Amino acid sequence: MKRDPITLAIRLLTWIIVIFVLTSVIHSQSPLTLCDLIRNPEKYNGKEVTIRATYRYGFEWSELYCLNCLDQGKAWLAMPTALQETSARSLKRMPKGAGIVNVTVQGVFISGRTFGHSNAYRYKIEPSKISDVVVLQKGMKSPEEEKSIEKRCACGGTNPK
Repeated sequence: MKRDPITLAIRLLTWIIVIFVLTSVIHSQSPLTLCDLIRNPEKYNGKEVTIRATYRYGFEWSELYCLNCLDQGKAWLAMPTALQETSARSLKRMPKGAGIVNVTVQGVFISGRTFGHSNAYRYKIEPSKISDVVVLQKGMKSPEEEKSIEKRCACGGTNPK
């Protein structure tokens, strides 16, 4: 059975267009945010996620947050003792002891219990990878200074880094 070359060309072109359209749809979906997780915890509970958020840490806190949904809570970032080598390099860029940084975190989102210091957090992310660290503040500052930095540079701020 001989096939017409024009028919074959049209079928091939049709498949190329279908693949291109499907690829465009997949890549055009907006990335997941911390606010998506906090606003829909039942949807993401126990799932692997990748988000960009602000991370504030110090003596008794280790919290991920975004100004756009700060009123709905923060997530405890449960830092494991061992991370991938790329994550370890990223963590070395963070200020020692305390600070505020923007980070990309990949890990499992958990809700439905309380977590962290004094069980003060309703959400937790157990990271498997941390990357793209941008330092916003080294050490602790006055609440006014922290708010000023956050307003400009934190997740949900006017010019997030």
